[in-house]
Amino acid sequence: MEVKNRLGFPPMLTFSSDKTGCPSDVTYTLYGQRARGGVGLITYEAAAVDPEKFAGTAAYIGVDDNIPTFKKFTDFIHGSDVKVKIGIQLVQNGILDLMGKALLGSTGSNFILGPSNINPIQASSAFNILFPTWSDGIKEHNLQIREMNIEEIITFENLFAAAAKRAIQAGFDYVEIHACHGSLASAFLAPYYNKRTDEYGGSLENRNRFVEETVEKIRKEIGEKPPIFVRISADELLDDGIRIEDGKKISQLLEKVGVDCMDISQGNMIRSSYGIIIPTYYDPGAFIPLAEAIKKVVNIPVIGVGRITNPMLADKFIQQGKADIIYMGRQLLCDPDTPNKYFTEQLDDIRYCIGCLQDCYLSAQICALDQFGGRNYKDLVQTTEPRKIIILGAGIAGMEAARVAKLRGHEVSIYEKTDKLGGIMPIVAKEYKKGDFMNIVKYLEIQLDKLKVPIIFNKVLTEDEIAALKPDVLVLACGSSEFLPEKLKDTPNILTQAEAILKTKPMGKNLVIRGLNTFWKGGAETAITLREEGYNIKALVGPGPLVASEILPATGRRLWILEYFQKNNIPIYVKIKNLEVTKGNANFIDEHGKEQSIEFDNFIYCGARRGNNKELKKKFKDIVPKIVSIGDGKRPGDIKAAMKDAATFARKI
Repeated sequence: MEVKNRLGFPPMLTFSSDKTGCPSDVTYTLYGQRARGGVGLITYEAAAVDPEKFAGTAAYIGVDDNIPTFKKFTDFIHGSDVKVKIGIQLVQNGILDLMGKALLGSTGSNFILGPSNINPIQASSAFNILFPTWSDGIKEHNLQIREMNIEEIITFENLFAAAAKRAIQAGFDYVEIHACHGSLASAFLAPYYNKRTDEYGGSLENRNRFVEETVEKIRKEIGEKPPIFVRISADELLDDGIRIEDGKKISQLLEKVGVDCMDISQGNMIRSSYGIIIPTYYDPGAFIPLAEAIKKVVNIPVIGVGRITNPMLADKFIQQGKADIIYMGRQLLCDPDTPNKYFTEQLDDIRYCIGCLQDCYLSAQICALDQFGGRNYKDLVQTTEPRKIIILGAGIAGMEAARVAKLRGHEVSIYEKTDKLGGIMPIVAKEYKKGDFMNIVKYLEIQLDKLKVPIIFNKVLTEDEIAALKPDVLVLACGSSEFLPEKLKDTPNILTQAEAILKTKPMGKNLVIRGLNTFWKGGAETAITLREEGYNIKALVGPGPLVASEILPATGRRLWILEYFQKNNIPIYVKIKNLEVTKGNANFIDEHGKEQSIEFDNFIYCGARRGNNKELKKKFKDIVPKIVSIGDGKRPGDIKAAMKDAATFARKI
């Protein structure tokens, strides 16, 4: 199979299928963007092979009835004149079905098939950390992992082979076996899941047998030409899991039985999801050494993946011989045209992923930076009534509103009271390993410069000056400001979140931090930042029942945060009551009803901001025909909310 370039889109779940498990209109929208964006190959998301498995919104190729509908989809991809190759990943979830059954109470049998009888709570150790009610859900639904017998093993090998035949009949160019991240095939490979003593367990060769036999059966069904890929977690990032030396041996064994390409991933969705939903705490390309190690021991193409957002970095890895193909997942959700922009040397126009993981996980398939992309894609339409728009504030909401409005044909100017762009984003980006959050500020700055949108710094417009400018629309994008509650205002040794991050006031070594979420709603990542800078975090305290609850779906980011607190013995107090802060003590009642008193040098108060637009709206209401309030200035929120606010306004005006 010849591929036009070495950039690919990985099998990234969208849950966009119709009720039969076939591509829906949303599926066409999502994959059409990737195809037009210039990638060389696309691997369609994991499709179930079991004809008895309910599909829901998951992809499903377990029955012949779905072949014609998938064929229309592959014809669409192939017919878009982009010469992209598309394959499909075949999966049986196995132990991963714990996620739906424990959290959602999914119907069906309480038995989940696996290579061995394993305690389901131990099998999903990360989710015990992520979700306080996880074990309750398992017990409530009496979920059990049951060891498969030989007949069942053979049955599922045959189901994979039958599904592969359907896939080729449906026009896919290749098939891939999902043998990573905790799926059924992956569980056979993993020593902590596979405790069997027969020919399918014990030695690595035996644990690999299920995948090998599946490959051999697929080859018989699809013929010699279509390539067979296998995706493995070459390192599960677990002491008791598959490590890279195992991954190398697995790859060599699979090459011997006819696998044409090794797709190298890492992690386990329910034990080490930070290898899959990768937070910014890992540098871009941090996992490429895994693909490199595999490439050294096999003679077939190897795919590398793992928070690679810059095509220049991808090209570097390929030139260095670390991989043959590089997958870009979330980057191609953030900007599907990344490959085209790279190959036509429009590098400045690439909108780079910031790694927030806010809205791109699983079924969302929307980038926080582009709320009208992904599954919500809508063309940008030129205005028929150009307006003169003045925007106050050059935070990300003001900048995005200006960019989109200018693209639509409006006349736009921005006035910023400081000498900096981005609002509070530069503060967010100063937290530990979050420098990529500035990607959006840099992108918007470049685009506004290219669009010749004037930005006037260090300027606060008066009523007369605004009246003289005669705007049709005045946009208030003035951000938000921190504030302390009245009872804390006069208490010494209290700092706000920004004061602590920017070090604008003296700060002692021992700190208590209030607020469990991430910036700005809490101090979880602020605590990590300050500890990494050498401060002693005496405690992180509520309110709130969970740490980083607002990024709950971003399991990789949140799991990393929670495990950091565990490893570094940082005390966390949730659901506290009667917090009283004195000059050097934080006194409260913890969730168990016990009185606590923690000494500190400084108390860092996180999670209180006030929008700045309200008073300005009153001030200017009689001066201009129309005033619009957007972003944090209207209602303090997150990155997604600010960008959506801005784009919604600019698309409607």
